[in-house]
Amino acid sequence: MRKKPSKVLVKDRMHQALVVVQEDHTIKEAVNILRKRQSDGKIIYFYVTDADQKLQGIVSARTLLLADPQALIRDIMEKSVFCLQEDQNLEQAMEALSHRRLLALPVVDSENVLKGVVDVQMYLQENIDIFKEQRNQDVFQLLGMTFEEGVYKSPWKSYSKRMPWILCNMAGGIACAVVSRMFQLVLGKVLILAMFIPLVLSLSESISMQSMTQSFHILRKQNISWHKIFGRMFSEIRTAILMSLTSGILVGLLSLFWGSGVVVSSTIAAGIIISVILSAVIGSSVPLLLHLNRLDPKVASGPVVLTISDVITTTIYLFLATLWLL
Repeated sequence: MRKKPSKVLVKDRMHQALVVVQEDHTIKEAVNILRKRQSDGKIIYFYVTDADQKLQGIVSARTLLLADPQALIRDIMEKSVFCLQEDQNLEQAMEALSHRRLLALPVVDSENVLKGVVDVQMYLQENIDIFKEQRNQDVFQLLGMTFEEGVYKSPWKSYSKRMPWILCNMAGGIACAVVSRMFQLVLGKVLILAMFIPLVLSLSESISMQSMTQSFHILRKQNISWHKIFGRMFSEIRTAILMSLTSGILVGLLSLFWGSGVVVSSTIAAGIIISVILSAVIGSSVPLLLHLNRLDPKVASGPVVLTISDVITTTIYLFLATLWLL
């Protein structure tokens, strides 16, 4: 598995500084030396060192081209240079590139000897890799897992991490079975209700997971106000209402082909509409509630949201059927 940026050192990602000149050279001598090297690398800055390869300054390409060819490099170089230590972590290097808006930074050792360069290309690549890793992490945690579990060598350790969330889902399934038992009279009388239970549960679970994912996007943002958080939640719920109406009406109309009658089809449609809306509310609010209690919302939200959604959906669906059909 890829190391996290905070554990990767600058020296592991730097590349060789190919455009190095000596401080006691004239500009003409430095240019001739650079021409002979025929570097294929990108030239961003010219770094100036002394005879011991210690970093002394930096020269821009513009200065090198426009200055007197007989002038010494030390007379035209910029002596104030921000540099990185080779034993700094990569996260610090990326922050320095971002905050200082530089295209590259020199890397030195404890004695100020120039060891290499990190540039903006590294910054972009590392950020892409971090994003991919975070996305994978989110997917695993939605399932009640952590990304690191993929490298556990001990089956028992992996089992102890994942089994609690499986038990959570099992508890939800048992609760749904208990609810179904409570409403067995209506299920026995109107068999078509049982046929549509898997579809109703599937719709509620899908909407709740979508709403939960939207909440994660909100929580990932920095310094977002509660006003905006609740605004996004209400927007998500309005979207869920539109999806619930569409799903409920379509499934209700399709159920007419089973010859169950308008009342039964209306019951199925109403059960879907109400349960899907409530599932969206649950999916949106559970991550926020866990976050408020300083718990990791990504690890616990998936199993918790699915369990609550299943139980509430089954209860509403069968309660409406009992109320309207018996």
